[in-house]
Amino acid sequence: MYVEDVLQHLSLASTGGGSITIPHKETILPHMDELSPAAKAIGAVNCVTVLPDGRLHGDNTDWIGVRGQLAPALGSTASSDGWTGLICGAGGSGRAACYALGAMGFKKVYLHNRTISRAAALVDEFSAQWGESSFEVMEDLAALEGLPKLHTIISTLPGSVELEIPGKILQTHRPVLMAAAYKSSPEGSRLTPLLEQGQATGCTIIEGMEMLFEQGCAQCENWTAQPAPRRAIAAALLKERFEGAGDPPPPANLLKEAQS
Repeated sequence: MYVEDVLQHLSLASTGGGSITIPHKETILPHMDELSPAAKAIGAVNCVTVLPDGRLHGDNTDWIGVRGQLAPALGSTASSDGWTGLICGAGGSGRAACYALGAMGFKKVYLHNRTISRAAALVDEFSAQWGESSFEVMEDLAALEGLPKLHTIISTLPGSVELEIPGKILQTHRPVLMAAAYKSSPEGSRLTPLLEQGQATGCTIIEGMEMLFEQGCAQCENWTAQPAPRRAIAAALLKERFEGAGDPPPPANLLKEAQS
């Protein structure tokens, strides 16, 4: 589907909004009549609301997916000088993760990406935006061994990229591990290699579909101006994805939401 097709659907009288995904998160941005501060800062739109006068409001809720799931997992783990995090990937989801950690008040954020120049560009951009947070490029993940602390690792890389962290790092710091990638089909393992590694070493893991749920609830609130029915949304997601699938136990946070 071309961006023109997306815009045509959004222009229908029966359409109140839309959820935008790859490859249109960035291409649709210039077509919005107004943007939320998050969409402007992240440079991508994943949620469009059709305003009463027909204008299109673009927002980005991906960062809320990160914050909403990560904050409870971190709890009060930060020391007196704040949280430290690592983000792997410098694409659209990586930008949303940078925005989320900056908004959460992380004191140190490391960026790792295969193309160093892209990571460096994000470091410059978000360092200027979040003055209280220090962003820095990390070219070699082996350098993690020298860190005094590490509270979270967020992978925004595609599921096909087999990112793995040196096991000693996970055993020493027990960071919360998040992966934006998820598999919606019932076949095969739904966990990325990073999450499988974290699960084996006793780290708290947050799956991509949990982030998907969180940012989806934020989109629901955008469209309805009402609190999202989190329990009903979680239950529907669990039924659609796991009922009769023979998969391992569903993500803990989704089960908790559905049973709350």
